Amino acid sequence: MEEHYYVAIDIGSASVKVVVGEKFHNGINVIGTGQTFTDGIKRGVIDDFDVAKQAISDALKKAKIASGVDIKEVFVKMPVIHTEILDIENAIQFNGESTEITGQHIEDVLDSVRDKYQADNTEIIGVYPKLFIVDDIHEVSDPKEMVATQSLAVDAGVITINRSLLVNTLRCVEACGVEVLDVYSDAFNYTHILTPTEVELGACVIDIGDQLTQVAFYERGALFDADSIPVAGSHITNDVAQALNTSYDKAERIKEQYGHAFYDNASEQDVFHVTQNDKEEEAAFNQKELSDYIEARVEEIYEEVFELLQEMGIDKVNGGFVITGGTANMLGIKDLLQDMVNEKVRVHIPTQMGIRKPEFSSAIATISSGINFDELLDYVTINNHETPVEEQYTVSEEKSKPAKGLFKRKNQVNVESGETVTVKSDDIDEEVKEEQPGLMKKIMKSLFE
Repeated sequence: MEEHYYVAIDIGSASVKVVVGEKFHNGINVIGTGQTFTDGIKRGVIDDFDVAKQAISDALKKAKIASGVDIKEVFVKMPVIHTEILDIENAIQFNGESTEITGQHIEDVLDSVRDKYQADNTEIIGVYPKLFIVDDIHEVSDPKEMVATQSLAVDAGVITINRSLLVNTLRCVEACGVEVLDVYSDAFNYTHILTPTEVELGACVIDIGDQLTQVAFYERGALFDADSIPVAGSHITNDVAQALNTSYDKAERIKEQYGHAFYDNASEQDVFHVTQNDKEEEAAFNQKELSDYIEARVEEIYEEVFELLQEMGIDKVNGGFVITGGTANMLGIKDLLQDMVNEKVRVHIPTQMGIRKPEFSSAIATISSGINFDELLDYVTINNHETPVEEQYTVSEEKSKPAKGLFKRKNQVNVESGETVTVKSDDIDEEVKEEQPGLMKKIMKSLFE
């Protein structure tokens, strides 16, 4: 991505969030964000194209102003809804020739996985390696710089999504004047909000958004399965509005200010007043009374999560439960689940300045996915930002092999602090550059093949 910035767009049911970040040592430095609330999106799917487009444009504009970055290329996260998770094995052969494995070899073996999957009305949006096997002997997580003579194999997970959903989302984003570099599913993104121990032991992520609760389970270092529940924060608000006989907007404000998901810990002393629909005088309620309505709906969400896990064939969650998403801001959300299970429960909140809210978990995890694949495929970003670096670029006469994947990626650049580097471009002449088709063009072209 230009200037080594990563821009993620999270198109959620309640709002569009844009995060601009850069790699900083072993983490991410957030340099700007934008958020616009909208009703043009329902359950993560574009409901009103023009309204959604305006919200995306507004969020991009806010992020551009906040970060000072001219945003031209973005990563887009896709929801778990209408998603299928598959396991596919694949290998490339070296035919006895001693070969040092590079990022290009890894890219080739992952890209060729796509050729093995053919299905109508679906599109692959993620191919993630569970493990690599070098010469049928060594099982490794990153085979770069190893030497193989026979083969490089991969046990990969494949994430597919409904093609119509994907195409309409990409059209809406690119109509805002930016190019989509890549798409990452929340099913994969959630890996980055878990600790290595949680991913290894078997952890469940519960992302409670506005209209959709997404559930993903990880075990032995990789994604096992993911699904969604059409019940989330807006349903809690509806319950509050009906119980207190008030409008949805007032119920939303009351939920945010006084809501508590665990009745036992709610306070009777925390009293608030509500203007009701059919009365002129305000009615008084306390937090404990409000919690009675909220707890019932949140408990229903958790019970549906348990049913989903059973349908996935999961009977143990040794790594515990991790709650995130906008509704995770509510008091008692962790306490109620902890009262229902024996496993460890925690709420995940991003640690970066400016986005320390659980609703930003998906956006920052999308950036982590982009960095993760860039490093795996040798697309390396700036390693140190402690001092300003004046970056110089020259164009090499040597031409590197063009990527064969679905998504256009940036040129491979490795920048150390104070170092002049050479960029090897894909089929680029010093004077004439052949434009590569973007993600949207490639997918639209495939529709008519």
